[in-house]
Amino acid sequence: MLDNGQKLAAVRINDPKRALDILCEGHVKNFHELFFSLEPDLRFIKRNIEGKALYMIDHSGKRLYNRLLDQNYYEDVAKSDYSIEVEQDSLYIDYSAYPFAFRFMGKQKIRKNEKTEYRNLVTSGFLLETKSTPNNLNGLKIIRFHVLENNDLQ
Repeated sequence: MLDNGQKLAAVRINDPKRALDILCEGHVKNFHELFFSLEPDLRFIKRNIEGKALYMIDHSGKRLYNRLLDQNYYEDVAKSDYSIEVEQDSLYIDYSAYPFAFRFMGKQKIRKNEKTEYRNLVTSGFLLETKSTPNNLNGLKIIRFHVLENNDLQ
C-alpha cells in the first residue's frame, strides 16, 4: 500500500475483483490529485504532472496539459499565488465492459489570498490494464480522458 509514493504496509487481498477495484479507484483518484491539485510553484506543478501524472494517462492527458501550458494556466496559478486542491465527491467505474469506463465527480477548492472559491470538476475516461513500471506501479492507464465540466460554483 502506498501513500504519496511512500510504502505504508503490505496488504493482502484475497478477492481479485476487490483488488482490481482498489487499484482502479486509487489510480483515478491519484491522477486527479496530481494533475489538478496545484501550488504556486512551477517546479512542483511540473514534477507532479510531467514526472508522475502523465505516466498514468495516454496522449489525451498530454494534449490537455499542452493546451493548458499554451494558455499560460500554470504560470497564472504561480504568479497569482493560488493554491488548488481537488476534493472527490464520487467516482463511478463500470467493470461490466473492458476497458473500464469511469466518471469522476468532484470540486477544485481554490484559495486566492484570503478567499476560497470552488469549481466543479467532472471528468470521464477509460481504464486500461498495462504492465507495471517504476513510473506506473498500478499497471493501469487512463485512456480517452475528457474534462466534461469545470465551472465556477456559487
